[in-house]
Amino acid sequence: MKFVYISFILFIAVQGFCQTTLSLEQAINQAIEQNPSIKIQRMESQVAQSKVFKGNVGKLPSIDATGNASYMNNFADVKLRTFQPDPEFIEVEEFGVENWIVNLGVQANYVLYDGGRSDYRLQLLQGLSKVEQVKQQVLINETVLAVTQLYLEILKLQNQAAFLEENIENSQLRIQKMEDRKQFGQANQLSILQLQTALNQDEAALDDVRLVKSNLMKDLNFLSGTNLEKEFEVQAVEQEVMLSDIATIYTAISSNNPQLRLSKLGIELAGTELQLNQLDRQPSVAASANVGYNYQNNDVQQLAEIQTAGVMLGLNARYNLFDGGVRKNRIQTAQMGVEIANGKRQLLEDNLRNQALKEHSSIKLLQAQLAREEQNLQTFKAAYQKTEDLFSTGKTNNLALRDAQLARLNVRLRIEQLKIDIFMASMRLKQLMGAL
Repeated sequence: MKFVYISFILFIAVQGFCQTTLSLEQAINQAIEQNPSIKIQRMESQVAQSKVFKGNVGKLPSIDATGNASYMNNFADVKLRTFQPDPEFIEVEEFGVENWIVNLGVQANYVLYDGGRSDYRLQLLQGLSKVEQVKQQVLINETVLAVTQLYLEILKLQNQAAFLEENIENSQLRIQKMEDRKQFGQANQLSILQLQTALNQDEAALDDVRLVKSNLMKDLNFLSGTNLEKEFEVQAVEQEVMLSDIATIYTAISSNNPQLRLSKLGIELAGTELQLNQLDRQPSVAASANVGYNYQNNDVQQLAEIQTAGVMLGLNARYNLFDGGVRKNRIQTAQMGVEIANGKRQLLEDNLRNQALKEHSSIKLLQAQLAREEQNLQTFKAAYQKTEDLFSTGKTNNLALRDAQLARLNVRLRIEQLKIDIFMASMRLKQLMGAL
């Protein structure tokens, strides 16, 4: 297990009276709290959790108050007879026949047995709630990684800007010295023009760096859910990078990676769907009870008025004898769903391991490059010092001194960029391991 201590040196140019500074931790916390997508996913998780209720799957009794009333006024044509042989008919024709019906009651229903279907429906709701929670974790991890990527890119540009500003300042001082020497015939106009050209190139490059940095800051503000026009300087990042062995990384991926956990939950849900479909042939038994009052009157019927009040109890049983193959088709589809979910999980795990292996190799390569560049820095420092000594005695020119200075500064900038790249690769590896 390797430990590499990364410290990013940041040259901060103070603009105005006060420049807002932003740390990586602050940027991440802002995004977690204020990112619009994360806020929406939090509500999705809350909605899914609120659905995990026994009443939603029929495991609780239901009690309803019932009532209806009707009034009819119409024409009635009634023909009556007795049960005697060849009876005579009695006919009644009447306009304005009134009929009143009133029913009031309380109805209770409860499923006594449904073959276990309600248990599996509850498991489905619980599984869907877990899915939304893991989706939230996946989204947070993706957002944290995106914020880190933008933050470190801004840090790189900030370092480049500081590098160019230092070059510009040195070029301006060198031009001034050349102007002074020219007055005493120790320099010519061509050397001054060459230095001025180099200065112009550095100033143009600085403008480009500032523009790209400004755009990346807007992207970071968007992810953080803050004002897009907000300007800031990022702080140096100090982080201990720990590189685990590949076997440990694979184990962490299998256990903790949120995307893989989401895939495993998909397998569980597919299995629950299959079990639920296999229970469709199970009988169901429900009990009901009704306490109510009934009133009816009619102007024409023999039964002119009736009132009843009391309790009615009942049982309802259901068993499917034939459904035309619908259940069989659903079971086959659910079985394929389980196989698909298992295949997706295996494919995802292989892909995650492949990404982790590449990040692991990348970190090792970057660490080797960093060690080499740190050795090169000592060489370029010595070369610059030697060139500066020659320049002070008139044995070399300004352009040679500028080249030596640029070589030294380029190595310093390269070292900082390598440290940033190592840190970013370690963050991507942490995400894969579910340790972000």
